[in-house]
Amino acid sequence: ENVFVTTDDHVKILDFGLAKRIEPAVNAGETGASTMSALTQAGTVMGTIGYMSPEQVRGLPVDRRSDIFAFGALLYELLTARRAFNGATASDTMAAILLQEPAPVSEAGRTLPTALDGVVRRCLEKDAEKRFQSAGDVVSALSEASHLSTSAAGEPSAAGSSSSAFSVSPKLAIAVVALIGLTAAGFFVARRVHPPPAEPTAIKRIAVLPFENLSGPDDEYFADGVADEVRGKLTSIGGLEVIARVSSIAYKKTSKTPKQIAAELHTPYLLTGTVRSENTAAGRRVHVTPELVDVREPDAPTDLWQQAFDAPLTDVFQVQSDIATKVAQALGRAIGATEQTRLSERPTQNLAAYDAFLKGRAAQSEGRTTDPGSLRRSLGFYEQAVALDPGFAQAWGELSRAATSLYANGVPTSALATEARQAGEKALALASDRPYGYWALGAYEQLVDNNLPRAAELYEKARALSPSESRFLFATAQVEAGLGRWDVAVEQLKQAERATPGAVGIPRFLGTTLLRLRRYPEAHEALDRALALAPANVDAIEYKAMVFVAEGDLAAARRVLAEGLKTAEPAELLAGFANYYSLGFVLDETQRDVLLRLPPSVFDDDRGRWAVCLADASALRGDIAGMRRYASTAAEAFKEQLVSAPKDADRHAELGHALALLGRKQEAMREGELAVALDPVSSDKLYAPFTQHQLVEVYILVGEQEKALDALEPLLKMPYLLSPGWLKIDPAFDPLRRNPRFQKLLEP
Repeated sequence: ENVFVTTDDHVKILDFGLAKRIEPAVNAGETGASTMSALTQAGTVMGTIGYMSPEQVRGLPVDRRSDIFAFGALLYELLTARRAFNGATASDTMAAILLQEPAPVSEAGRTLPTALDGVVRRCLEKDAEKRFQSAGDVVSALSEASHLSTSAAGEPSAAGSSSSAFSVSPKLAIAVVALIGLTAAGFFVARRVHPPPAEPTAIKRIAVLPFENLSGPDDEYFADGVADEVRGKLTSIGGLEVIARVSSIAYKKTSKTPKQIAAELHTPYLLTGTVRSENTAAGRRVHVTPELVDVREPDAPTDLWQQAFDAPLTDVFQVQSDIATKVAQALGRAIGATEQTRLSERPTQNLAAYDAFLKGRAAQSEGRTTDPGSLRRSLGFYEQAVALDPGFAQAWGELSRAATSLYANGVPTSALATEARQAGEKALALASDRPYGYWALGAYEQLVDNNLPRAAELYEKARALSPSESRFLFATAQVEAGLGRWDVAVEQLKQAERATPGAVGIPRFLGTTLLRLRRYPEAHEALDRALALAPANVDAIEYKAMVFVAEGDLAAARRVLAEGLKTAEPAELLAGFANYYSLGFVLDETQRDVLLRLPPSVFDDDRGRWAVCLADASALRGDIAGMRRYASTAAEAFKEQLVSAPKDADRHAELGHALALLGRKQEAMREGELAVALDPVSSDKLYAPFTQHQLVEVYILVGEQEKALDALEPLLKMPYLLSPGWLKIDPAFDPLRRNPRFQKLLEP
């Protein structure tokens, strides 16, 4: 799309958006040296997807060798009439660049010199050190391909079809690579027709911090909503990179100074503000006082802009638009007609619907994003919002995502699944040019229908509509892991973490991904970052302990739990360990006693999971009567849940576990095997291995050791939690310890 050949055989590159500029060194003692400046920073993925180098896909620093890779892709396309890397989606293409090799040029069905295969392949080396190191090297290699001029000058292909052949002369090929190489090296100078602008147009990064609520505590959600809406409007303005809400919200009521916050968020600009609302005889009025500061001054932050807004509640959307406009102008950003249209958009004309929407968002922010209680409260508010305004697309999207998350993290029902799908479809129908519906339906396909390729496609569409939104990149990374593209997932998570500092969910999931890849030191580092951000985060505590379990260090895992009990809600944390990936054995006897006294309400009134966790705890204590009593309760509860969700693999697996504890061998095996059939590892490489893990435990409990080992051995060979260290300390595997096949699995 960016390289054109003119009628007089000139090769022109039309897009220099990623070009770097060589500038003289500022140090007098560095004569002859040069420094590189670039609009595109390390850690940012930009470019034309099919021609990106692996380091560019990963968001790593690039140099002239990335352009040599791009030239290799271009030359491959000229010679074969097909792209070197061309997936069904952008994610597929990026994965191909990182992991796959294109078919040899010689297989294109044309008579081509064999030397060209070597030239192209060296240009397309994944490792930049193994590529040609300069354009001059490429030119020499092309010149040595002595038959290039006769074999690729427009002669008919071997198949006899001249229409599939390209006319590629040595002069043309060398001209392209030389031009690209010289550009990368910094020698190409584009003449300006007009004088240069007074200021560089580098992207400016800004964080919108939570606005301070000056009204009563019942209005806290409204102040948060004003800041969120301003943040959302700023993301639509070109030249601005806006820190995501999940990073900014962490600084609500913080005691940190602006300089500390700016340093942690890697931004020089902060937008703060106060919000006060009051009821008057004429109706409710809103007072908003935003302040934009530049923290780069050594002594104190510099005010760039401040203004008080006083308006009736009916004008709150205009106030938010005006604030975003003034902030952009203060940062030197020009606002085009399209951007102005986006800024003036009102999410809804119904203020009561908007109020309910903000309460829904606040309810979900109060707890973990996967907490069923928080999700249930937010779902009720979103349902109220769309009832008041059926045309409120953003509310439909949030309603869909809340219902999907509740289905995945609570008791699944067909009603929840239907509500999630229909709400997502409604959001898409109302606003196909916005990301709400695509994101919602992507989550539905991922977590309800388990259609990961379709989820990836929908997430890509959401990202295309809002490229600066790191949440979509995070969601895509989870799908990439499910599809088994682990390296791509890790790199995307690292990019998301750089783009969204302070978001505990990203390093937490990165840590779990590295845990599955058995990269334990890196997993520890990622989870330590998550815990530094949120020491009471139950999920992060559980996964940190799990890394030690995988390393075979039960004492260290118990220390993590003990420390977590000092910060997190004890009942929630103990229930989480008992319910999470069979971690109940990490609890000591005192903690297990507390667990056995917990009511079903701690498990969100899911009597099935409550009872099966207590059954396992009773078994670990040797209380067989208690184990059978709780297992019976669990089996009945899971059977009842499966009436509404007959294809839910998790419930079938847990029912199989409960039946195995009761000694009902054939029923238990049937349920465990059905769960694996419903959720095979081939369709979901992220979560489905746990279903197979549960089947292993069912086989062990009913005395089928060989079947257990048949299912266990593959889990040790794929990215998953189990490891030789885990097998050594988990009492669930005690019945297998004398089996020679099992003993072989314990070998490092």
